[in-house]
Amino acid sequence: MNQQLQAMIQHRVAQAMPQPQTVITGGQNDLLPTAFMTQGVARARAVAMIREDGVPKGTGFLIPGGLFVTNHHVLPERPAPGKITLTFGFWLDEQGVVQPGTLCEIDAERFWLTSPLAALDCTVVALGAFRDGGRGDLPLAIPLVAGMAEPGGYLNIIQHPGGRAQQVVLRNNVLLANPKPWLHYASDTEAGSSGAPVFNDRWQLVGVHHGSVPDAEGQRINEGLAASALIAWLSEMLPQLPSPMQPQLQNALRGDLHAQPLVGAPDSYYANRDGYQPAFLGEQTVTLKDIVAPRAAEVAPLLDGRSGSDAILNYEHFSLVMHASRRLAFFTATNIDGARYVAIDRASGQPSLLAEADSWVEESRLDSRYQTGQAFYREFSRWFDRGHLTRRSDPTWGTAEEAMRANRDTFHFTNCSPQHFRFNQSLKYWQGIERYILEFGVLKSKNRITVLTGPVLNGDARPYGEVSVPLLFWKVVLRIGPDGEPQATALIASQAALMDEPRRLLARTPAESAPDVDEFRITVAGLESLTGLDFSAFRHWDSWQPAPALRADPLPAALILAWEDLL
Repeated sequence: MNQQLQAMIQHRVAQAMPQPQTVITGGQNDLLPTAFMTQGVARARAVAMIREDGVPKGTGFLIPGGLFVTNHHVLPERPAPGKITLTFGFWLDEQGVVQPGTLCEIDAERFWLTSPLAALDCTVVALGAFRDGGRGDLPLAIPLVAGMAEPGGYLNIIQHPGGRAQQVVLRNNVLLANPKPWLHYASDTEAGSSGAPVFNDRWQLVGVHHGSVPDAEGQRINEGLAASALIAWLSEMLPQLPSPMQPQLQNALRGDLHAQPLVGAPDSYYANRDGYQPAFLGEQTVTLKDIVAPRAAEVAPLLDGRSGSDAILNYEHFSLVMHASRRLAFFTATNIDGARYVAIDRASGQPSLLAEADSWVEESRLDSRYQTGQAFYREFSRWFDRGHLTRRSDPTWGTAEEAMRANRDTFHFTNCSPQHFRFNQSLKYWQGIERYILEFGVLKSKNRITVLTGPVLNGDARPYGEVSVPLLFWKVVLRIGPDGEPQATALIASQAALMDEPRRLLARTPAESAPDVDEFRITVAGLESLTGLDFSAFRHWDSWQPAPALRADPLPAALILAWEDLL
């Protein structure tokens, strides 16, 4: 066999053998990163099945601002409280076992907006309280940003077809056309899929599924409202909404993923909040506007237009003022009536003496850029707790309704400051002062007191991400003494020495034992100088006179060695 013929045979054999190289078939690259799956799971957490009186009715999904989106034909009108429930996380786990999920109510009084079936067939409603005190692993809202979707592109729909456990369509799901404001697509859906979110392959929201329509040949194809049309409608409706509803929709349109309520979320109608009362102690009045006046230019403005010393957020029995750039409260001011105290369980939000648990919400009356929210505490959870400024127990007095409202109100991030886990949890430090004031002070003497507390917002801080974490905290207790004269006790504590200690479990102290306190007594005038606030209204009430050796100190302070040192 000559060499030319041999080379030709070898070439033909080589062509017929499988090649080690691979090729893209079908004219389109269908390779996707493995992150596609984890991103899809994250989106699935925000999708819930809707039930009416326990009967499956449709699907919907959570968007920023604590709002929930579905179809108008699923929720055509405001339902009676408790009639509609949402179930997040109703799916099969890795072993194929159905997980019951987390049951949540809606709050149509707090937010409700709908467009009829003949228009956009869309309803947006506020997320309500979680049932049975449940919390679960709360979903991260789906960003309200219109993703790209072109005819021929793939779409993915997460849904509860037929009221079954959550399912997703990943095959035969091509976008056919987008006749505005609609999307037409080939995809499998059933009754119960109405209101499901429609995504592109980047898991960006592109539409809200609502049903099927006939195509030009009379064949049924699926139809959904385009995300761009949803956003345009919400933007158009924003200025027409009642003012208490506007901040929630602003958060949604701005895409603030963490502006969502958790357990027992406070309602947005704050008109019935009495706030801090300046004359709570009688004729001796202390106004918050005067206290913050020297630093009014640093105060975060409210969404209703109030700014400076007028930008005071009122809650049940307490109020606070926010620092704009530090994203923390300057201070909170709380009225406490020991004679009318009601114990409230953290988990259920009901009057109780049961164990406690945390859940926090953003303040809807304040732009989220002025708040330090869950994203920070999640990132730096190794060091910091979400430390109450106004302690949750302090304002829970009055009627049962007022006490429950006050308890919920203390779980706003505006009332929260980053506190080292030991500083916040151990009774030896900051918590010791709070417990002594409440359990070992007010409740056993049945007196009224006012408590002002906050971080020292000066240069004494340490940066963590975008937040400058304060190292010092202060507290002032105002009261009428046994002789009928007003008294003020000023305290200060530092977490500077604790900042590098990693988190570990701390032993609890028995409920009735008085906690150790390692705090410093300080003059009201000295604290005034340290904080840059105006305490002139109660400066002369100071019940502590420092020893002669301390008086020359620019910041007279003495270690508290006994409970009597606090009074």
